[in-house]
Amino acid sequence: MRQKIIFYLNGKRKEAGAEQASMMLADYLRYDQSLTGTKIVCAEGDCGACSVLRYFPHVPTSVDAQNYLAVNSCITVLAQLDGSSLVTVDALKKNEELHPAQSAMVKCHGSQCGFCTPGFVMAITGMMEEKISKSQTTLTSQEAKNCMTGNLCRCTGYQPIIDAALSIDLKNVESIKSRFYSDHQAQELRAAFAESVHIESEHFSFFAPKTLKEALLYLKANPDAKIMGAATDLGVIHNKRKITLTKLVSLHLMSELYSIDEKAGMVQVGARVTLTELRHFMKDKISEFAHYLDIFASPQIKNIGTVIGNIANASPIGDTPSAFLALNATVCVYGDTGEREVALSEFFLAYRTINIKPGEIITAIKFKLPEVNSTLKLYKNSNRKDLDISAVNLAINVAWTDQTQKELKEITIAAGGVAATPLRLKKTETFLKSRPLSQATIDLAVKEFHSEFKPLSDVRATSAYRRVLIENYFRKFFTDAGVGQ
Repeated sequence: MRQKIIFYLNGKRKEAGAEQASMMLADYLRYDQSLTGTKIVCAEGDCGACSVLRYFPHVPTSVDAQNYLAVNSCITVLAQLDGSSLVTVDALKKNEELHPAQSAMVKCHGSQCGFCTPGFVMAITGMMEEKISKSQTTLTSQEAKNCMTGNLCRCTGYQPIIDAALSIDLKNVESIKSRFYSDHQAQELRAAFAESVHIESEHFSFFAPKTLKEALLYLKANPDAKIMGAATDLGVIHNKRKITLTKLVSLHLMSELYSIDEKAGMVQVGARVTLTELRHFMKDKISEFAHYLDIFASPQIKNIGTVIGNIANASPIGDTPSAFLALNATVCVYGDTGEREVALSEFFLAYRTINIKPGEIITAIKFKLPEVNSTLKLYKNSNRKDLDISAVNLAINVAWTDQTQKELKEITIAAGGVAATPLRLKKTETFLKSRPLSQATIDLAVKEFHSEFKPLSDVRATSAYRRVLIENYFRKFFTDAGVGQ
């Protein structure tokens, strides 16, 4: 068992013990490694100034996971980057020549105060890396905007930055992977991935087991330990001094938790699958879900944040719980007695409280792909379109007996932002299944709909506003389906 984490930084092997491993990556880069190109501004993953590129070569799922991807270093604990290869803006220049992304920013006047510039450069470089890996040589304006939704600038008005991205000739760009990832590095990281890690000091403990049994034994002996997915939420809370991350368990060394499997229409998503990987998988399976994920967080957060982390976080305004509830998903939980499955509709017990026992570990989420003759719609309202969590969200999944005649076979309805937990609206479902669909039926169903929740007023929206929004989404679903027309 290793007592240090091992990773590569700008092509060089690094080891870190407890003192360094407990730092946020951005702090480690700036204060331990004197790599000050990476900036810290918001310390909560909102502005992207801290973006670096990360490659985790142990993911077996897709081509999309085999790239250097942009992540937020300000909310990423260094320990969780064990086994990774990292590249920062400081290393992009080669032989005194700027990287194409840097040169483009200069030529297009994409920088003014310069504080956000390194983050934009890394976001653009990550996008270029994805394009190069797919042998694509063109970039659209929308793709440029999409890759930078996790980066904020208060000076340029963005257009010069977009122009910079579009001006890059992808045919003449050397990939980051070819520059910074060698066969020797691959061998070293594979060897590191094969061993469990346990780092212990007076103020910090980090355990990364290779097996679920190891994890269960540790959790039994250390019930106060927190299982960490990607820390995209925990990192923010830590930075804002609301909690201190002192005893962590990471599942990042378990290969089996990185898989997305589909058998006979049943999909199982492992606990280490990222939101980016889920989005790519869903693109051809449930396009509505993929589009929904497009406005979920930022590329930097999706590239490291896990699907299960978003579920286990149990936020009433989380984006994926309502979607998975509408898909009748079940959660796979592993404990002393083996594996058990919990229907997601019974998983959220109270505010931030989930249906798992002390010492149990969530290993996957399972759901069935919608039937051919079905309609799934996912709606979200937030204060801004990109990089914001929901004020409310609504998911409706209908299997039609006869879509032309609007005859329901099954319907599931789930909502977020209207109660202390994500909700399945079962009374409304039962009401709609019990009678023929018509505008009059929808009008009556709205009354049943509102009886199932009592939204709060907070900084995101008032109770009344939430009721108006979610009713409008509910009515929109049936209007779009042609009910009452």
